[in-house]
Amino acid sequence: MSATLRSVDGIILQFCGASQVVCNVCPKRDNALRTMHSKHALKHVATGLHQRRARAWTSMGSKAPSQQQQRRQRRHHEAERLPSPADGDSDFTSSAMDVDNAVNIPDTHGPDHEVVPVADLWDAISSSPFYQVNETCDLYEELQSALASGEQLFSLPLAPASEEIGFDDETESDFGIELLDDYTLTASHDTNLNCPVSPDNPNYPWPSKAHYITALLFSSPRLPFSEAQKKVVLSWAKELGAHDVPSLYTLNRLQDSVRTLVGNPTEKITARSGNIFYLNDVGKAIAKDYANPLTRLAMQDYPEDGGKGMSQVFNGEKMLFELPSPPAAKVDGEIYFVNELLQDASGDYFIPERFFLASYSSTNDGADKQLHALGRAVQRTEDGFIVSDEREMIPTSNFRRSFREISANDDELACGLTESSHKYAKLMPNPLRAKSQGRMVYSVPLIIFMDDISGNISKQWNKHHAVYMSNANLPREMLEKEFCIRFVTSSPHTAPMEMMSAMQESIRKAAESGVFTWDCKHEEEVMLELYGLFLGGDNPMQAEECSHAGLHCNYFCRTCEVGGTKEYKESDEGYKSIFVPGKLRTPVGTAEEIRTQFSSALASGATEKIKKSVASSGVKDTITGYILETVVELGKKLHKRGAGVQAKPEAEVKAILEKQLEDLLRGSALDDAINPLLGVEGFNVHQDTPTEILHTVLLGVVKYFWGQSVYLLEKAKLLDVFQMRLDSIEKAGLNAPCLNAEYICHYKGGLIGKHFKSLAQVMPFLIQDLLPRTVLDGWTCIGELVVYVWHTEIDDIEIYLTKLSRTIEDFLNVTAKCAPSILISKPKFHFLVHLPAYIQRFGPAILFSTERYESFNHVFRLACIHSNRQGPSQDTCKVFARQDIIKHIVTGGYWFDSVRKKWIRAGDTVLSYLDEHPEQARLLGIHIREPPVTGTGQLKKVTIDDGRPAAAKPVMWTATRCATLELSQPVCNAQYREGISLILGNGEKASLEGHIIFNDPSTSHTAIGRIREILISNSNKAVNHVAVQKFAFGPVLHPSLHLPTLELTEHEVVISPQEIVCIVNIQHDCVKSQCTDTSQCRLHQERTETTRMKSVIQHKSSPFYLLNAYSIHNYAQIRSVIPPSLRETSLRVNNAAEVRLAAARQIREKKAAKKSGEMPDTELSSALRDVIADVPAVFDRPAVKRTKKTQKAKEKAPPPQPGPQQPTITQAAASSSSHLPAPMPSHLPSLHLPATVPSQMQHSLIPPYSAPHSHNSLQSPPMVLTWQSSPALGPPRPLPSHPWPSNSPSMVPPMYPGQYGVPPYQYSLGPALPNPSYPPPPLHPPHSRQLPYGLPLQPSVPVMTSHIWHPQAPHSN
Repeated sequence: MSATLRSVDGIILQFCGASQVVCNVCPKRDNALRTMHSKHALKHVATGLHQRRARAWTSMGSKAPSQQQQRRQRRHHEAERLPSPADGDSDFTSSAMDVDNAVNIPDTHGPDHEVVPVADLWDAISSSPFYQVNETCDLYEELQSALASGEQLFSLPLAPASEEIGFDDETESDFGIELLDDYTLTASHDTNLNCPVSPDNPNYPWPSKAHYITALLFSSPRLPFSEAQKKVVLSWAKELGAHDVPSLYTLNRLQDSVRTLVGNPTEKITARSGNIFYLNDVGKAIAKDYANPLTRLAMQDYPEDGGKGMSQVFNGEKMLFELPSPPAAKVDGEIYFVNELLQDASGDYFIPERFFLASYSSTNDGADKQLHALGRAVQRTEDGFIVSDEREMIPTSNFRRSFREISANDDELACGLTESSHKYAKLMPNPLRAKSQGRMVYSVPLIIFMDDISGNISKQWNKHHAVYMSNANLPREMLEKEFCIRFVTSSPHTAPMEMMSAMQESIRKAAESGVFTWDCKHEEEVMLELYGLFLGGDNPMQAEECSHAGLHCNYFCRTCEVGGTKEYKESDEGYKSIFVPGKLRTPVGTAEEIRTQFSSALASGATEKIKKSVASSGVKDTITGYILETVVELGKKLHKRGAGVQAKPEAEVKAILEKQLEDLLRGSALDDAINPLLGVEGFNVHQDTPTEILHTVLLGVVKYFWGQSVYLLEKAKLLDVFQMRLDSIEKAGLNAPCLNAEYICHYKGGLIGKHFKSLAQVMPFLIQDLLPRTVLDGWTCIGELVVYVWHTEIDDIEIYLTKLSRTIEDFLNVTAKCAPSILISKPKFHFLVHLPAYIQRFGPAILFSTERYESFNHVFRLACIHSNRQGPSQDTCKVFARQDIIKHIVTGGYWFDSVRKKWIRAGDTVLSYLDEHPEQARLLGIHIREPPVTGTGQLKKVTIDDGRPAAAKPVMWTATRCATLELSQPVCNAQYREGISLILGNGEKASLEGHIIFNDPSTSHTAIGRIREILISNSNKAVNHVAVQKFAFGPVLHPSLHLPTLELTEHEVVISPQEIVCIVNIQHDCVKSQCTDTSQCRLHQERTETTRMKSVIQHKSSPFYLLNAYSIHNYAQIRSVIPPSLRETSLRVNNAAEVRLAAARQIREKKAAKKSGEMPDTELSSALRDVIADVPAVFDRPAVKRTKKTQKAKEKAPPPQPGPQQPTITQAAASSSSHLPAPMPSHLPSLHLPATVPSQMQHSLIPPYSAPHSHNSLQSPPMVLTWQSSPALGPPRPLPSHPWPSNSPSMVPPMYPGQYGVPPYQYSLGPALPNPSYPPPPLHPPHSRQLPYGLPLQPSVPVMTSHIWHPQAPHSN
């Protein structure tokens, strides 16, 4: 064996890494042990200094190294030693952990190195227990001595056999790349991993900058690396000559040490069912939020009374009135707790019950909010302290003496409380005072999200359930950031409620023990109390969290008990109940129903009893479902009689089942095994699972209307016209990038939420003369609804909720006209009824939208993809724990150093790196963007002789458009450059010929205009003058679109860039302007103009436009610029009660006709004749399940002729002729039928159409969808048309605060405590609560396209 290896004894000299040796006795250098390359070990051992140090160290009583330790050191070195660059292309492919293959490493370091074959070593020791190196040693005696002394026999102990294989397992796929092993990537100057890094190191907690930036790169959430990819990157860096490239082994070891230093949050969980998964501790994750300046400085520690307005989750009523108050407030360094006696500045006593922020002074602008306390005044008398029955508010700045100071004087509290005051308070300290040990205490509400997601990159479904959370003390702007979303747990095999139970248990433990962390805002140690605020998720997941049977049961709502049997829902009373909230569910009632089901499971006939219980209540607990099924199946076997075997007595069977149930519960009570969310204090799971707008609105009702609208367009062969209009729509000011007409029309059955969100803002402009008026009314209601729902700030919550409730009711009425039965079959329509209540409870609906979590699913999927799939739950927890730790450290977070007993942070180099490298910050989910300079513009460019673009030449002031409009002339010889766009104050870009909202200097009001000229200073890019052509509002709203009309005037003004408020979306009124011409333009592909052409609408140069009030972008500015007389839209349906009765009757008649095989009676009573829509229930078509043979037969069969019950497109009669000419190819068939008109469609059933005088006469009225009845049933009855109303919207009764006072949202979630900032709204009955629904009673045709409402298609959540 080589002399070098013999010199490393394992005690004085030890291997450090693969080729480094550390000396434990020689003097340190730079406060670190002396390290050297292994080839210098012999030379170092021969030095006198080392020999003196070694003798002195040995004489102090240190045990000499045993031969076994020496051999272990040598074997460890031989297993990890790397070939030097001098090895050249040596074929070395052994694993770093494969000792048997590594002992025969070829060595070329010098003559001192010798190769000892394994066979020679085996021959030397196989026949004798003695092994001779320099001296003979008895191996058996050495082993006995080591065991007696307690010496560790193995330097790398093996993991337990029961331990799951972790993320670092070498079985991970290398993507087919042949790579060298880890040891080929060792740096030339490896790091001593046994020596801790000093906090004075600028790269702390990493030893060098190379280690830090490499660990940062490999911890990016959206750029994960597999182990194979990491090796490739490190090898690539070394090949390019990079210095100090760390090895992958070193990086992993350092990551482990950093995780230990900051705190490892991952823990193993075993569910009651036996499932094993891993969870990242909730308390440790939230502690990082307070110890990190990026999140802590943005938090608001107390709920806020926003007065009439609302914009954040801490403005909601639950945080203000229902949840436990933030427990403490600090005033002048003294901590005051709730429910403790204190004394204010006037000398009076007071007991605070709640702390909240508010600004009640009329002089405050709302920016300077004060902390207030809501509580009860206390009067000290001879008989004791008397607590007032009334609550009052005082600012905390008036606090003077805390309970701690008062209790120091025993005589002051000796009188105690009077008998009548014991129900309000106790003269005792708050338990948190002792628990916190003098620390400030904050409460932290949590937003919890759970969803199912595929863990595969392919289309193969690999179902995982994942749980995320957010800190609700953060504002909405921070909640939307990926950086602030915390991963908690995931598992592919554990039931969702088992994971939620573990999540709740983690919160409970954190609340019991308290979470102690560093408050970097106030630079003190604080204690945190955690609790759940609400649960986000799609509707099926929220139903499971509520122990609800789901959307397809009879009682389909998780919030209320609306519903019933199918016969009841089709009755007049049952159908009307869908439009209003039912009796609210309660956790107590749900838990009682679950206990009843378990009682039924112990009796005979358990299966039918439980089935009836679920059908009659809608309650089904999934977390104990397997227990219930096991007991029921056992009961079936015990009650079953065999041949010649007598059945067991009922008492005996019940005893056996009770014993089985007790075994399944594993000694715990039934209440402890059922849904844990039902028993959480301060959490009502039925009211704290808010209606989620992504799945309920966009992927719910909007998707339903889109599918049926496409069906009608395809039947009328107008989908190409629709696509051309969508391609020609004005998109400026929408902020909707998902309006690719070709994609939307081609993949019309596979659109996602962002497409529906964009379509909802423009659909009324596209279909106003293509689809029936009732369908158009539905889309205009959707446009209003989407704008209301996506409000980020609410100015007046009472008015807002009134208008939202009114819009929802109107939309449900229109839906009943289009499809009466869809309100029964699709529960999401009813869920909208509860939406106003949830907004009042939790703030604007966008706060409990799941769009941000759905986006974060991509990060989770990447973590799953780069796992070895052996321990998916453990791997994902470790990955996200590592990412959170890295993000926490590099953004300036603090952690507790257990060695130094203080809170510390990273070194200066680490803290400043992200500021200098924003591209790295973006990989961590931190977007550092420099805002564009306000008032700057982009120059107009022209093409010069060689074809290159160049800036246009300056123009004289006198030659500009602004010169003819500006009264005060600048310098006559001033020159300007023409611009094509400019940057506004809100960061938006306004383009030439674009539309804006601006402050009109001539009227001192905001107005809408078109930019006609932009003049930029010749010396810099600053915009000096903007010429704007003004629009004028029409006197009334558009009769069918319910939007303000605009007319482009000849009046122009010159304004400065600072007077522009924002951009706005305006659409050309093509119907009024009769824009039927089309033109051809070239398609662009790959940023290149192609020879392919597409048709677009060629707008006529008319001054008629429409203000798109359905635009979400800049909705507040759009609302403010509209004149007050045009802000309220009229109801689409004014006879709601009659429409609902007619809808229920149509459903029953259709069902009866289908059952009897006869045609339903089409004769209607005169009372219902007026409520029939001008089209039948075209949406009300059940999906038909076709067999393959039927589909093939229909493909071969000729197209069927319209039958007696089939819908046909009928063109309303024109003023002079009922025959329609075929349109020219270059014209858009607006208001016209296709060129080929079937004979049965050439005769109108609609009365002549007359347009109001305020509008230009149209060529022909809109086409409507009618039904041809069977001749046996009599002549077809004409359906009433919908002419444009001649009355102005000013005739519609205006709405005032309280007019719709206490609409359904006030009752749908129960009474709320009054807001102390303003009096409660009046409790008089709502106005026009009965919503109109007009609908036809003709039967609908059960024909569906394959991509819409297909029975095999997955249901949307």
